[in-house]
Amino acid sequence: MTSLEAGREALARGDHDEARRLLMPLVEETPAGPATIVLARVELAAARPDVALTVLDAFLGERPHHGGATLLRARAKLATGDFRGARIDAETAAALLPDPAAAGRVLTRIDKVRAGRSDTDVLAEARPLLAVVDAGYLEARRSGPTDVLRRAARELSAMDPGGDWTADPERAKVAYFSNATDPDEALRSYDAHLIEVSAEFGYITWPRRIQEHVRGRSVIDVGCGFGGFGMGFLVAGATSYLGLDPAMDLETSDAKNKRIRSWSDMGVTPREIAETLPAIRLVRGKSEDLSFDETFDTISLHNVTEHLQELDRVFAGLVPLCKPDTKLVFHHHNFYCWNGHHDAPNQPEQLDESLWIHRQIADWRHIDLVPSLPPYHQYLTDLNRIRLDELRAITERYFEVERWEEIPSSPSTIARLTPEILDRVRQTVPDLTERDLSVNVVLAVASPKTDHDG
Repeated sequence: MTSLEAGREALARGDHDEARRLLMPLVEETPAGPATIVLARVELAAARPDVALTVLDAFLGERPHHGGATLLRARAKLATGDFRGARIDAETAAALLPDPAAAGRVLTRIDKVRAGRSDTDVLAEARPLLAVVDAGYLEARRSGPTDVLRRAARELSAMDPGGDWTADPERAKVAYFSNATDPDEALRSYDAHLIEVSAEFGYITWPRRIQEHVRGRSVIDVGCGFGGFGMGFLVAGATSYLGLDPAMDLETSDAKNKRIRSWSDMGVTPREIAETLPAIRLVRGKSEDLSFDETFDTISLHNVTEHLQELDRVFAGLVPLCKPDTKLVFHHHNFYCWNGHHDAPNQPEQLDESLWIHRQIADWRHIDLVPSLPPYHQYLTDLNRIRLDELRAITERYFEVERWEEIPSSPSTIARLTPEILDRVRQTVPDLTERDLSVNVVLAVASPKTDHDG
């Protein structure tokens, strides 16, 4: 059996990690080959449509008229809530495929989701139950849940939320119960407003992306910022959440809306969240300074590793928090990608050459700036500018890497990486490689070293 066939079989039985292990070498060898399509299907099945989109964009950059890949991209866009993009791709696929029936089914699905319906009309069934829970959960905090409230929670736990439950508040509420290991226990930390605003602000997307390491597990979120991910992790099925950040302001309700990349009022402070919901704890501090004796099933760092000035010390401090089967999961934004660290413009399509700030940052020019920056600049104070190989070496000092996925920038971004640009940035950092410049983010999953005795 070939690796491609074995990868397909792993996908069929739902073993996504094994499928990735088998398919990734094939994709690296032939980015526009059949393994890339199977890998995209794996990521879509694993509820990671954003990763599937990255894989498919690279494939379609070389084979733009591939109907099957275009249709798969439509399905991935639908899963992210990009209805307009999904429709454009589905209509394009219908013109490319010899049998457009599959594209027609996706178009029908788009219309149903946009109308707020799933294939089983789950929301119509869920709304009366959600009304019971939303009307009774606050009183239940004071006097305990009624039998009616418990029954509603249990019925919701048996439902499939369908659609994109990271963005749709009603589906997110259904997912909160359907992903919970104990619906009665989940009632104790249910909060209608916090679920709604978590969906609105984009705080459920990351927990869903790594849900295989979240559901039924205790989570510590290192560098959690405001603490907004807490409810997102509960929606994805975490049994408990500890958010940790040395800069957390427990008294402000201001939080970053990750969907629109701006700060807004979340309507609740971290202190109020932690004091109200028993499954969520929020602590102002550093992991290496924790004094309590506690371990966790999952350690999450989302866009944190690029900020840590003492990354080695932080990772060493994570080891005592591990059980033998703990998973360390982190998402690292590469400083050496096209625009640095989330600076505008974020994509070449947004580049406005008339704006000096765009001209200063775009096309890897932020790298050229570093030697001349004042010591108080954020690139020097807030970012460690770590290279990919150093990041992996520090990780492997304390953990066994199980998955190391270097996700490239979009094809339109990489197309701008000319030999002239490579020569230019090497005037600042002589040994920079094309890989350093083309990788956008790293997604890593690791376990504590086997000699760790807990």
